Amino acid sequence: MKYKVIAYHSDYQKELTGTCELCYGTAWVENGSITVEDENGKTIEIELTAWDWGDYDTIYIDNVVNFSAWLQEREVKEIRKGAEFEWLNSLVMDYNEEQEERELEDE
Repeated sequence: MKYKVIAYHSDYQKELTGTCELCYGTAWVENGSITVEDENGKTIEIELTAWDWGDYDTIYIDNVVNFSAWLQEREVKEIRKGAEFEWLNSLVMDYNEEQEERELEDE
C-alpha cells in the first residue's frame, strides 16, 4: 500500500511526566499529528505522541516534506487499526536510518 502525507499539525506543549509526586516532572512534548492518505483515498490522522506509564513516546520528524516524498515512493504495510502510532514510528525509524546511511556515503 502506498501512502502520502497530506497534513501535519505541530503542537509543542509542556506536559507533566511521572506517575507519582516523587517522580513528577515536566517535558516538552509534541502533541501534534500527521495525516496520511492511502492509494484508495482513505485518510488517517496519527497522533505524534503516546502516553506510556508516566512518560511520553514521541515521533520526531525532522523534515516532514522530505519524509513525505520518501514515503510516497515506498510500498509499505497497511495501517492496522489501533497500531497507527507504531506503524508511523517504524517508518520514521527506517527513514532516519536511510538518511544517516546517505550522509555517511556523502562524506
